[in-house]
Amino acid sequence: MSLSSVIEDIHENPHRQRSFYEYPELYDFYHSRILNQDLQVNLLKQFEPDRTSRVLELGCGTGPLLTRIEDEYDAVLGVDNNEAMLELAREKVQEADVLEADFTEWSAADEGLVFDAAVLMGGLLHLTDDRSIESFAENVYRSLRDGGTFITFFQPFDKSVDNGSKEVQTVESERFSLDRHSISALTSTEGHYTTTYLFVIRDNDRDTEARMGTVFHGRFHDPDALESTFTEVGFADVEIVERDGPTILHAVK
Repeated sequence: MSLSSVIEDIHENPHRQRSFYEYPELYDFYHSRILNQDLQVNLLKQFEPDRTSRVLELGCGTGPLLTRIEDEYDAVLGVDNNEAMLELAREKVQEADVLEADFTEWSAADEGLVFDAAVLMGGLLHLTDDRSIESFAENVYRSLRDGGTFITFFQPFDKSVDNGSKEVQTVESERFSLDRHSISALTSTEGHYTTTYLFVIRDNDRDTEARMGTVFHGRFHDPDALESTFTEVGFADVEIVERDGPTILHAVK
């Protein structure tokens, strides 16, 4: 489905409840332009163990990281629970493999596999309950060899979180433009939040436009709680790295 088809689909039933994640091409158009993918590659390179040859990406989406690293390792596997996203990823990758699975229920050990490094590029915000975080940490642990490394980044829940924040982000190509309006509000003292989005999609060639509203429920995480969870499932060394930008969790089995 092209972005023009997304616009047509919205026009057919403009009031249907939708998810941003049901439109892989829209997701890919936005994230390929808003995210600094070089920084993600550099994050992996910075923390991966010596002689890394097998890399696992959890929550790979449409595969932008996979395409950047697949030629640099002997084996690269991307896992996601959204089959529509993976269909687009399969069209883009050349060497990497992709697998549909829920990473709170799946580990590489289930497939008889083991990896040197595993990454989750920002997806912790989807894990909104403590049990999901624990299950995820356990599955990451089981997916790695001894000495293997897990890397992720997240926004910590602390006093700097702006309750009621508003934001507008715009990305565009020669033909299309996308405005994403958002407003977020905290919904619990444990860092849960709700973000309401308005996506405005324009096709300049056809002079058409569609507006789509979605709601996302996520969670900011307490760094100390994350460190404790990953330690409790067996990781030998867990550190929280705070620097400009998102906070990093680095765990070594």
